[in-house]
Amino acid sequence: MKTLEKRLGHRIARQRRAVGLTQAQLAEKVNVQPETICRIETGSRTASLRLMAQISDAIEFELHELFRLQDLDSPKGIAIEKLLWFVSRLSPAEIELVLDVGSAVIGQVRRVQPA
Repeated sequence: MKTLEKRLGHRIARQRRAVGLTQAQLAEKVNVQPETICRIETGSRTASLRLMAQISDAIEFELHELFRLQDLDSPKGIAIEKLLWFVSRLSPAEIELVLDVGSAVIGQVRRVQPA
């Protein structure tokens, strides 16, 4: 298993790319050198909590989301991560709608599948 620093760095790098930022752009947003972002993303440097909060804001993640370290080596872990990212950006009403539709679809699929 990777160290906590490496897993956290990997998560930051993945989300940074997802929002379309380079390491240099992220570094500029949080007022550090690009090398600092590189070191954080590779796990060779640990960031202060203040810097982690700035990074999470810049990559459009809630701070607590950075530390939700699913097993990203498993298909289920990857799917959960994508789902959490998606629904975290919805309004409460939209989340309820997604739950209702998802439950209906899953219920229908389970009725149709042979036992």
